[in-house]
Formats: sequence, C-alpha cells, structure tokens
Amino acid sequence: MTVDRKATNTKLTTTDMAVQSYLEKHIGHKAIDVQRAEIAWENMRPYLGDLPVGELNGHTINQYVAQRKVSAGTINRELGVLSAAIRWCYTQGYIRQLIIVPRLPSPPPRQRWLSKGECSSLLREARRYPHVFAFIAIALLTGQRREAILGLTRDRVFWDEGFIDFNEDGPLCERRKGRAVVPISGEMKNLLIALQSGSLYIVNNNGRRVRDMRKAWSKVIEAAGLEKDVTPHTLRHTVATRLVRDGVPLIEVSKLLAHKDSRITEKTYAKFAPDYLRNATDNLTIAA
Repeated sequence: MTVDRKATNTKLTTTDMAVQSYLEKHIGHKAIDVQRAEIAWENMRPYLGDLPVGELNGHTINQYVAQRKVSAGTINRELGVLSAAIRWCYTQGYIRQLIIVPRLPSPPPRQRWLSKGECSSLLREARRYPHVFAFIAIALLTGQRREAILGLTRDRVFWDEGFIDFNEDGPLCERRKGRAVVPISGEMKNLLIALQSGSLYIVNNNGRRVRDMRKAWSKVIEAAGLEKDVTPHTLRHTVATRLVRDGVPLIEVSKLLAHKDSRITEKTYAKFAPDYLRNATDNLTIAA
C-alpha cells in the first residue's frame, strides 16, 4: 500500500540510502538504543539494501523473511526499524511514497525462566566476564530490564535511604519502558560493595559503559549448557516467576517489574501463584 505525494528531495533512491539517512539524521538524537537499530539494519541490508525504495512492498519483504531464517520476534523488530525509517523519510520529503511495511503475526510471549541450578551455572560461567557477572547478579536481585541495569549510575544508589532508583533523567525518559525504585537487600548491598570502582556506571567494562555484551553473553550461555533462547530478558522472567511461586502478592511483583498496569503482570504470571484458582477448582465436583 502506498500514498503518493510530491517529494522535496528524491535523491534517496535505495532502501539503504533511506535507512542510513534516518539513522544519521534522526535516530541518533531521538532513540533510546541507537545501536539496536543499527544492528537491525545491518542484518536486513544484504536482503533489502540495494532495493529501490519504490519496490519495497509485501512481496520483497516476504522474500527477506524467507531468507532471513530467524524468529518472528526478531523479524518484527527489524521490520519496525525499517518502517520507522520509511515513515521519517516520507515526512521529511525525502521519498515520494509512504510505504506500509507489513509485519508477521505477533509471536506468543516467551515463557522461559531459569531454575536455581541454571542460575548458579550462569553465574559461575559469567565470572570470566566481570561485566556480564555484574549484570546477571543485579538482574536476579532486582528483576529490572537490561537497559535499566546497564545504564545504572552510582549517583542513583542511595545508601543512606536504602534504595536504588533505576529511573534516569533526560529527554528520552518518557519513552522508556517502566523502571522501578528498588530497596537494597542485604545481598544487594554486599554486591554493590564488591562492584565499587572508579567508573560512573555500576556495570562497566574497564570503566566504560556496557552497551553490547552479546558475544560474551553467548559464550557464557554456551559454557553453562543453556539453550540459545536464554536472553538477558529471561532473567526478568525468572525473577517474576520465582516471586509469584513463593507467594509474593502480584501487586508487589508488578511494582518491582515497573509494569504500568498490574493486569500485565496478572496475565503473564498469575498462573504460577500457589493458590491460583484453587478455591474455584476445590468447589467443583462430578457428582450429580
């Protein structure tokens, strides 16, 4: 589906030119995680980069999907970057047509979580990579998202008050997914003391902020004997599942995960509660 209009600049003839323009002129000032968008396009470029923008349609995108051979979730994330780039180029007058980029049906939410034994193996193997170990440990003790943990600075650890504020200031804050203010447990306090350094960031690699740990993560996962579907986000699922199984009220789990609506938490994790629908099923009978 296309919408025609007069363009003010038609020099962006290929899809690669359009996306590169978007990455260089726009997303660097607006996006929360620029690198993820850049990586997404690097994955798509061999299939769609040389394609004239006007030939970008359902057929050519289906060809990319068939050749890419990755999960529907990965495909949709990459197509999201392409769609945003095309929309921006159109609004700027760089291309003549607004091209609707189709997506795949949304995949079901991941239900993968780690057992205590798997968490122990993960932590053990991660010790070769201190920044990965620090990330895993903080994730298991707070349930926060990857970006929130990697961006955590020392000034947001309030020792006297006893909490960590994972929220950040700045122009992009409102666009970020929810982050929580988390009390410092005894184990977390010991971890933070062990992670003290001269770096601004709690999780750092030789003092620098960690933005990409995919290679080290893959090595840790493989060494721990875990499947490739175990991602940093799996740790968040693990925390939530474990808490609900231990009987922690869903509203508290929701606040820890910083879900904007507790119904999100209930939909995903209520089934793990020890007494889930127990009163209802106990009152059922096959007796006439």
